[in-house]
Amino acid sequence: MEDTPNIPEVIDDSSVDTVTRESLYEQAWSTPMTKIAERYGVSSSYLARVYTNLNIPRPAVGYWAQVAVGKRKANPPLPEVQPGALIAWSRNGAPEQISRSLPKAPSENPDKSSTRVAVLPRRHPLLVGIEEHFKKAHITDEGYLRPSKRSMADLIVSSSGISHAVEFANQLYLALMGKGFAVALSDPATHVGRASVDHREQESKRYVHPALWRPQRPTVVYIGTVVFGLSIYEISEYVHVKRPDKKYVRVTELPVTKRRSDYRDGWMASADMPTGRLCLQVYSPYYGVDWIQRWTETKPGDLASKIPSLVKSLKAEAPILAGKVEIERVRSEQERHLHELQMEEWRRKEAEKRRLKAIQDSRDQLETVIQTWAKVNSIQAFFEDIAQSAQRLESEERQAVLYRLAKAMELIGDLDAIKHFKAWNPPET
Repeated sequence: MEDTPNIPEVIDDSSVDTVTRESLYEQAWSTPMTKIAERYGVSSSYLARVYTNLNIPRPAVGYWAQVAVGKRKANPPLPEVQPGALIAWSRNGAPEQISRSLPKAPSENPDKSSTRVAVLPRRHPLLVGIEEHFKKAHITDEGYLRPSKRSMADLIVSSSGISHAVEFANQLYLALMGKGFAVALSDPATHVGRASVDHREQESKRYVHPALWRPQRPTVVYIGTVVFGLSIYEISEYVHVKRPDKKYVRVTELPVTKRRSDYRDGWMASADMPTGRLCLQVYSPYYGVDWIQRWTETKPGDLASKIPSLVKSLKAEAPILAGKVEIERVRSEQERHLHELQMEEWRRKEAEKRRLKAIQDSRDQLETVIQTWAKVNSIQAFFEDIAQSAQRLESEERQAVLYRLAKAMELIGDLDAIKHFKAWNPPET
């Protein structure tokens, strides 16, 4: 264990259920990690993961030995909390606190260019080696690829369109990166949604079996702190097909001699077949906030020329989407408040129902006690009358009557009315 220098201890919050980033940061630079872990009753490796998840810098190995000999270095600052990031450590198993910062568009100040990447890579990190996963993919009847890997860029294409799609995605992602807008898979902690993809060129109510691949996490771009979802897919068109080898083939791609229908009435099967043309779908990943735009190719390859204007358009849309998120936040807050009021009213009514029912149950029980009392008195009066009448009979007959009376009283049992009254529960006031 490292030697502990004579440094004032921070306030002990070991009994607190939720510990903030600021508190953990102060402790990390004033107390060795082993002592902090001991304070909270966890292992040092577990605590290290907590610091990593909360993005809190901590001293490197040997730091306290340098402090002990007077070689303390300046502490690195605590990084700002990004939208959606954790802001505290919950020790009791409750959901960890999340930063709920509202999205804001990037600054318009032209001097703030430090976030831009000086030298762009040839291939965006999201797309490195992606073709290998598509080569191993299952192919649907229509020709679309379904990779087994789901944690990768949101591309929905055919085997003939994969090269074109990856090249366009690379140009788009690098163009956004060059402007300082990060493209990445969404953070699981932010719980964003993904807009569904309808690859058909023409909208139709015709049912399409959901055989398309979908990513485990949406691909998103951060414009400032505003998040846009990105999907790139190959457009399909509804055409006549035949199925010579368990896969659909366009009739126009078959030899002329094999294009004829196999049915007497001339009926031909049709399917949604990939065209080689791409569509970029940009959408709002925020729940309850509807916003979606699409850019499509009229011919393969012409979408790349629209990337500069597309990036400019997204930057212009960022404050609009941020405003929609704020409106939805206000609406959700109002709805939550209304729900709380409704629940409070419901609880009040239920409590009143329970109170009235308790009074009615008590009244019914008291009536039962009274009826029991009346019955007991009636039985007692009956037995007393029999006993008095028996006294006027001859000895032998009297003994017979009294014997029968004893048996009757034994059969009836306890006639103490006070016991029934004691069992009554009066209503609570």
